[in-house]
Amino acid sequence: MACSATTCMDNKEHASCLINNMRLSEKYTDALMSWTEKYLDLINLERIIWREIAVSENPYLNVKIAAERDLEFTVLFASKKDRSNSTIFFLEGNLLLLFNFTLESLKENSVSYAL
Repeated sequence: MACSATTCMDNKEHASCLINNMRLSEKYTDALMSWTEKYLDLINLERIIWREIAVSENPYLNVKIAAERDLEFTVLFASKKDRSNSTIFFLEGNLLLLFNFTLESLKENSVSYAL
């Protein structure tokens, strides 16, 4: 499933809206918003991929692994109350799903440019 640049920007906005409406601690919210800015912003994600292309045989897999790892590290900023909130698992799953859609779109676009 491909998504246009507009849809990818909507993914970022959707994620930001979800995060801001969950009433999480300030530090955890900031960490999640930083992750969203890095991995759901189309321009930032393109830059990350281009840097990876220069040094890796499988840049998309490397970026995907880094995004998953970085999202796992955001929990270090979560308060005890944040960690006891079961909807956090759904939020993180949703963020990864949005990321995978965005990454797949960039991958498909780069293949079409190469043709």
